[in-house]
Amino acid sequence: MPLVFTPTYSATKAFVHSYTLSLRKQLERTNVKVLELAPPYVQIELMGSQQAADPRAMPLNDFVNEVMSILANPPTNGEIIVENCKPIRFAEKNGNFDQLFDLFSSMDEG
Repeated sequence: MPLVFTPTYSATKAFVHSYTLSLRKQLERTNVKVLELAPPYVQIELMGSQQAADPRAMPLNDFVNEVMSILANPPTNGEIIVENCKPIRFAEKNGNFDQLFDLFSSMDEG
């Protein structure tokens, strides 16, 4: 989901997704597995101390535990997506991308 107040960060995440898809395809006949981890909004200080305390963000320990659980048996498509992230990641497929984009665009940085 692109964020209006961090367009470069959002574009970089889109690039990484595209890049991992290409690498995964290029390497599919080798022993190399390309996994992509798509984190949700997590309680860390990436965008300041307010993010680490934001109740809308996923607690870091919960995120790490869920990722480690998924890594025990990675999905065949190579995408590591925690449950908290799925509504945003699949918004276009689910038909509510515009609604969520508008919602996220109306939020300020804090």
